Amino acid sequence: MSGPRVLVMSRAILRMLRPPPGEFDYICLDDHADRDAFLASDGAGIAAILCSGMERLDVARLALLPDLRVIAVVAAGMAGIDLDAARARGIAVCNAGDINAADVAEYAVTMMLAHRRAVIANDAYVRSGRWVEARLPPGHAVSAQRVGIVGLGHIGHNIARRLDPFGCAIRWWGPNPKPVSWHRMESLADLADWATTLMVAVAGNDHTRGLVSADILGRVGPDGLIVNVSRGFVIDEPAMIAALRDGTLGGAALDVFDGEPIDGSGWVDVPNVLMAPHVAGATVESLATVMQGALDNIRRHCAGAPLERRVV
Repeated sequence: MSGPRVLVMSRAILRMLRPPPGEFDYICLDDHADRDAFLASDGAGIAAILCSGMERLDVARLALLPDLRVIAVVAAGMAGIDLDAARARGIAVCNAGDINAADVAEYAVTMMLAHRRAVIANDAYVRSGRWVEARLPPGHAVSAQRVGIVGLGHIGHNIARRLDPFGCAIRWWGPNPKPVSWHRMESLADLADWATTLMVAVAGNDHTRGLVSADILGRVGPDGLIVNVSRGFVIDEPAMIAALRDGTLGGAALDVFDGEPIDGSGWVDVPNVLMAPHVAGATVESLATVMQGALDNIRRHCAGAPLERRVV
């Protein structure tokens, strides 16, 4: 054994981590077909976990890890982790905080611009040879958008800052007032009624599951656009698909989906949707920083030093 045992929840994380040899004894959960059976037999002695925040770390699975002391998340979201159970066990949890918030915000704005100005459709139009016949209908001016931001945390704040120079009207809603210049609406329903583009950047957890309901989708309306860089389950996905198909929602730009990864089959005939495979925060620069930050927190724990970006 080369060092303290660290459980890495996926092979993808281990590839991106590129850990120095000899420092820790890394165990990749993807290498075991029956994960819980493996943890039941070999979970003792595992002191730390590196995870994306989406993998299942509930009471039952945490019970298979009697020596676990720290969970280092390589993202901001922690929907898969039972934080109350971790707190009760005295297990520290730290995440990426605002490390890649700017990258996520940049991608959200990119998706909004691409959808509103029909970038993908225009590219396909030129490639098809139809430009010689006629032009496509014009897109919408970004400066004319009333942008409602759902959640003004690190990501939402960065979205607002990046949209300000475009001249958009910007308002937001979240559970708590904040000392910002952008107007806070009294409710999500009020924000959806006002907005022409709704940017979903709220934290993904049990409190926000299904937050963007069929009613909210209807309020955004047939000319409205929804951009989601939060978590897929924050939006009622079947209701959104139905609204896109029947035209009661104008469009969607989605980096996240309910039950990732998806095979895309459920979206083949859904119109006016722009999709990405949960890559908003994944830049070369941010991935390196996030992975290093998570690994550094495990080092800090082993050294008895305070953790950074600790949430539990």
